[in-house]
Amino acid sequence: MTEVKKESLALRLWRLFLRALPLIGLLSLGLWLWLRGGMPSVDAIKDAVLRYTDAKPLLVALFMILLFALKSVSLMFPILALMAACGVLFPLPIAMLVATLGTAVTLTIPYLIGRGAGPDMTVKLQQKYVRLRELRALRRRNEFFLAFLIRIIGILPCDVVSLYLGNTRMPFWKFLIGGVLGFMADVVTATVVGMKAEDRSSPWFWGAIAVNLLVAGGSTLFYYFYRKRHGSEEEEKAE
Repeated sequence: MTEVKKESLALRLWRLFLRALPLIGLLSLGLWLWLRGGMPSVDAIKDAVLRYTDAKPLLVALFMILLFALKSVSLMFPILALMAACGVLFPLPIAMLVATLGTAVTLTIPYLIGRGAGPDMTVKLQQKYVRLRELRALRRRNEFFLAFLIRIIGILPCDVVSLYLGNTRMPFWKFLIGGVLGFMADVVTATVVGMKAEDRSSPWFWGAIAVNLLVAGGSTLFYYFYRKRHGSEEEEKAE
């Protein structure tokens, strides 16, 4: 077999694997729900992680990152619950580090699936999620800024955005760094909420929720005015 044929076969196998990941994720989620008897909560995640890792810190961290990976291909796993579980399981600085790494994994896997899929995926996603057309227009100004902004305002499902940006070939490092930075407000506030979940009278608990609401509201207003100022011009260019 020639080198070209070997490379072509490897590429086809890689694309087949990427396309199978959502099915693997759904099967894994189904197994989780069957074992746990319901959607995973913070307490359920904590109990499962400690049971299967014997509370060894490195294994706990790896197990959490595995759950973030599962979330990325299941569409139903709550990412904020995973971040909050990090706050329950680790001291705050380590919790933020694990949640940040997990977020990077959550963003990367759908990006790779989108990258390996055919161009028809973009058409199908835009038909189902009309707001993706706004991304097509606004990304012409600054791809890194778009990757950050679309995460912090959260107007579209995380995995759908990753699939779309992967399929439309946004440069990976712009996508990943911008996306992770866009999630940092959620990482910080969710881990703090998880850490203080048993003490809801704590000012840390309510302060984290207030900060998250302020960031969400402020970023949404910013996006509204930014799109109002630049959106029409960019949509005309995108046509």
